[in-house]
Amino acid sequence: MQPSSELVLCSTVGLPMMKVNYRELFMQKMVILLKPEDIETSAKEFLSTYASYMESVGIYGKGSDGHANYQSKTAPVHEENVGFFEEWVEIANALEINTAVGMDLYTDRLFAKDPNYQSKNDKGKAMDHQICPNSPEFWQYASEIVAEIGHYPVDEIFVFGAGFIRDRFCFCEKCRNDFAPLVNQEPDRLTHQYLTENPEYHEKWHEWRSGIVHQGIEQLQAAARDISDSTERTKPLKLSIEMLLDPMTGLTEDAQNEYGYDWRRILDITGSMLVNLYPWSPILPAQESSEYDELVESLYFSNEFKRRGGDVTLFRWGIDSIEEVRELKDLAKDAAIDRISGTFAYPDDYSDRREEAIGG
Repeated sequence: MQPSSELVLCSTVGLPMMKVNYRELFMQKMVILLKPEDIETSAKEFLSTYASYMESVGIYGKGSDGHANYQSKTAPVHEENVGFFEEWVEIANALEINTAVGMDLYTDRLFAKDPNYQSKNDKGKAMDHQICPNSPEFWQYASEIVAEIGHYPVDEIFVFGAGFIRDRFCFCEKCRNDFAPLVNQEPDRLTHQYLTENPEYHEKWHEWRSGIVHQGIEQLQAAARDISDSTERTKPLKLSIEMLLDPMTGLTEDAQNEYGYDWRRILDITGSMLVNLYPWSPILPAQESSEYDELVESLYFSNEFKRRGGDVTLFRWGIDSIEEVRELKDLAKDAAIDRISGTFAYPDDYSDRREEAIGG
């Protein structure tokens, strides 16, 4: 018998795309991760109205605009959201409601404006929505964000944007200088075509990028562990790392080469993964189709993940109907995944992300 699924619905930008019946969602054991501006009442009023229906609830702590919704000493702050955020987490904790916080990592438009952190393709074009993961100084910055969030009485952080944009990134000056010597090439002559024409070098590229991504995740986990040890927590602060899975990027196995992360290494580091399902494809395949069977098969890694003590959450952007909720729950059941997650809206920079992720 499959365990009952827990649904996480979150609005990451603007107002939800569909009219929200929060009571119905919470009664179905749904966890809603929201931005402060999505709630038209005070945190106290919202939670007092719906707390009796809640098992879990969440709030976004740091968005892709690079700003924090809490009183950060590290990141710039949306001051108008601080009071709401702090009241929200304190009341949820007092009511013993499990609390999650959303955090964007490399998808940070603020840092992406800085030439020292920009992610670039081999033509030198900079992306204004994502920084290069090969940025040790940023790992320290992000670790401080994790520690700041961990000082609040919250249980979990959803870490979004945890990898490279695609296989053809990043060719910034630092990446060229660091990687080119490994494949007997001059940094200014290193291109993606050069790598794809040499399978051995291409594989080194994948391994090198994967090492960078997981070094960053390890540093975030170290920060979570430190804050757990230094505060009076009943359980450690949990980090759930986003993994993109889409047919346009080869589902599970090819996605590891495209984005740089490896579910096995994430299992060893944080023990929790957020599978972002079909981020670039708007429609899930129909049940009993060959595409659906392929999708379910690609999710079988979750069985090993759970067998070794890890947690897997199935995540989806832009859910806008109950039918889509049921569709996702059915898929989770078929893939033996215990929790599902989604947003009512797409990220505000979604078009830019999608263009660079699937463009030529």
